[in-house]
Amino acid sequence: MATSEAATPVIAEVPVGVVTVHETVSGNPWINERWRVVGVLAGETLGTTRGRRSIRRGQDSEEFLWTGLTLRLTPVEADSYYHNLIGRAPAVYVKTQAENDGEPIPIQVSIEYIEALAFDEAGNDSHAVPMPPDIYRIVERFVLEHYVPEEPRMKRKRDAPSSDDSGHGPRCG
Repeated sequence: MATSEAATPVIAEVPVGVVTVHETVSGNPWINERWRVVGVLAGETLGTTRGRRSIRRGQDSEEFLWTGLTLRLTPVEADSYYHNLIGRAPAVYVKTQAENDGEPIPIQVSIEYIEALAFDEAGNDSHAVPMPPDIYRIVERFVLEHYVPEEPRMKRKRDAPSSDDSGHGPRCG
């Protein structure tokens, strides 16, 4: 955790879980299986204990639920949350560390695009997943309470041309 994060007050904490899937890939000569982060769930029933459990097993895939993660919202980032909400595809960003077999282990959940981008640029992995409606409503309420739009910049008024100025540039001669 960065020093600036520690000094930033957290106003809202939302318990979340992350859904990952391990699936067989057919028809690809380079890989025969892959891991993906496919979604985020919110709710008190997910609990605070860190862990992973299988939630669905199919013939060619298995889904896992990672629990014990928290989405933290701070007023200083309300501008970022606002822009995420009004964007074309509101997203939740899941920061992960990869195991030796490629399994993405969720370590943090955020709704800040710039933070996720910085995490990626540092050589880590983050995965954008669609923001579920229950998280959208929580973030929307938070933004309505804490977001203060920037004041529009005032354009400087131009001086009115003088009566002897034709407006066609400098006079010659």
